[in-house]
Amino acid sequence: MRRDARDEGDSYFPTYEELAAEVLDGLERADLVVQDVGHELEPSTGERTFQCSVRLPASEPPHRYLASLHFHWDALLTYVGTYGPGSECELYHEDDEECSHQHPHPAVELVAEFDLGDGGYALRELGEVQAWIETVEGLLARSLPSQEGRVVRVGLTVKDGTAWVDRFAAEQVWYLDLSEPPDLAPICETIQATLRVTPSLADRLPL
Repeated sequence: MRRDARDEGDSYFPTYEELAAEVLDGLERADLVVQDVGHELEPSTGERTFQCSVRLPASEPPHRYLASLHFHWDALLTYVGTYGPGSECELYHEDDEECSHQHPHPAVELVAEFDLGDGGYALRELGEVQAWIETVEGLLARSLPSQEGRVVRVGLTVKDGTAWVDRFAAEQVWYLDLSEPPDLAPICETIQATLRVTPSLADRLPL
């Protein structure tokens, strides 16, 4: 029989809605403007995806720099978040059978992608790209001291024999262990700090 975690004294296991609300609350507490909040649901599996974009408030120009956030919530997390820890047992065996399966560990990856430039720049030589990446890495180190979970993405398009930069972004991934309420304040403050330093790229890059 399915159990209701809200009626029994089960261990912490948030629902998708609770985690999404915590993320939004943390962003607002960090004085960030939240826009384009979206919730995608795959009806056949129950998988869900949260996404939004954030900017600095209007009092802190320029405003064209933004960060896009998302996390993926898989089907098993949806099931256990709805019916409570231990409810997944019925998916693997009968009630009277010994429980030997691996219980899911509640965890998601929160991904933030920062736009670093508008693109549309024709490369003179490919060596420029490496110089840009080194510049960005040094700049992001102010707000993201650890390189773990951070990548810089450069999208190139070749047209009429010329390479063009059409995308320049940095991505940061945080692993959220949801076996207890996550502390999202440091993450949201890091997002704010990163948005504050990205405009200085305009003085160092031709994007």
